[in-house]
Amino acid sequence: MRIGARVLLHPTSFHVNAGERIGLVGRNGAGKTTMTRILAGEGQPSGGTVTHKGTVGYLPQDPRSGDLNQIAMDRVLAARDLATIVAKMRQAEEDMGGADEKAAAKAMDRYPALEERFRAAGGYAAESEAHRIASNLGLDDRILAQPLHTLSGGQRRRVEPRPHPLLGRRDPPARRAHQPP
Repeated sequence: MRIGARVLLHPTSFHVNAGERIGLVGRNGAGKTTMTRILAGEGQPSGGTVTHKGTVGYLPQDPRSGDLNQIAMDRVLAARDLATIVAKMRQAEEDMGGADEKAAAKAMDRYPALEERFRAAGGYAAESEAHRIASNLGLDDRILAQPLHTLSGGQRRRVEPRPHPLLGRRDPPARRAHQPP
């Protein structure tokens, strides 16, 4: 793994089993963020391959990056690959309350399947965990309902307390990364 001409890690190989969570520790510039971005599909390795069986959850190192209009709870759920399902559920909720009766009926038909996908992916458990973490960190529960841009830097860091996690999902598939020598 490289940044420009500088070799960061060579060779690199590891395997993360289903259900495991890992953290990367090292000096500044060692390649922790680069490796995490590559594993999350936000970058390409300079050689070798990265093989995923399933998805990798990733929170950026700098919580001030990304969409600062995003609701704090949505950021927590996005790290667990639930954001797409949540967005579809919210759209269905909006459609159900709209004036177009056909659109409302279609939304009412698709909502139960979306909610089941959310439940099966651990969505309600993730929401509950986020509320528990906020409480343990001394954050008012309302913080999770606010856009990130309204939070202080300290509050944002508490919403995203770990700088380099690969967050596990409920029964996540195995992941493997390998870079040849």
